[in-house]
Amino acid sequence: MSDAIVATQSHTLGMRMQKKLLGKMASKTVARHFIDDDAGKVLDTLNSFLKDHLPEDEARKIIKNIIKIIIKMGILYSNDKFAPNEKFLLKQMMKKFSKLIMTLVTFWEVAFSFDEKHFKAQLAEIETIIVQIIQPHLTEKSEKRVRYVFGHFSESSLLAALFRNQNHPNHLDTLAPLLRDYVFGKDPPPSA
Repeated sequence: MSDAIVATQSHTLGMRMQKKLLGKMASKTVARHFIDDDAGKVLDTLNSFLKDHLPEDEARKIIKNIIKIIIKMGILYSNDKFAPNEKFLLKQMMKKFSKLIMTLVTFWEVAFSFDEKHFKAQLAEIETIIVQIIQPHLTEKSEKRVRYVFGHFSESSLLAALFRNQNHPNHLDTLAPLLRDYVFGKDPPPSA
């Protein structure tokens, strides 16, 4: 067997082991090594919101799945495993994610402007793109994680709790500025 084939097999095996190990260790402590402080604040706020509206185990599972998805996609990206069309899809996903954040911020800034159908459509577009990106690289279990997370964030009751519920602390007052600053920096574009 040639040295090139052995090196390629070793690299592939190493990357598979890395994804597997990090997937199993996706706790908040481990995630802090791979996710920056600002993203950590967003995840902490999401976790707090989810725990107020869902059973604690379910909230924990959603956050853990988000972290696993981020870490695995990060590993693929840092190891340059995405084909040119997947890199293009990744850029499209980031644009759509930025647009989703601006939509969320607008709904937060403008009272009674929340449009559930529009928000769910944006979530569905991002979910579809993420699945297209990861399918050639990750297992069906990872795809199920993506669908699980987006399925929860598309639930009418959860969206109503985020945008309309006054019975709990208004997590949107914390989450919207965090997301805006995380995606756009301290000088965000004007609201749509």
